[in-house]
Amino acid sequence: MGPLAVSTGVAIAYGLALFAVLLAIPLAVTALKGHWLLLAAGWLTVGTVWWIAAFRLARPGSWWARRFYGPDKRQRAELRYGSSPAADGIVESVE
Repeated sequence: MGPLAVSTGVAIAYGLALFAVLLAIPLAVTALKGHWLLLAAGWLTVGTVWWIAAFRLARPGSWWARRFYGPDKRQRAELRYGSSPAADGIVESVE
């Protein structure tokens, strides 16, 4: 056995950790920021677009913006994406 040889269980654990870091975490951040088109594009580019979307400003009505953004950053998001009900994820019922 060479110096880099590991057991099958350790190799599986390393593979799962690598998957989480390279794909699952950027995928989740992209979804939480409300970038649905970029989320779909990430499937076609094997996750590359998810890394870009993870660093972009979140949409104003997304979970990420509501949880982590203060008033200044929230205003930047509204200026960039607008604050329409559809952008906020809120649909009001019409009576």
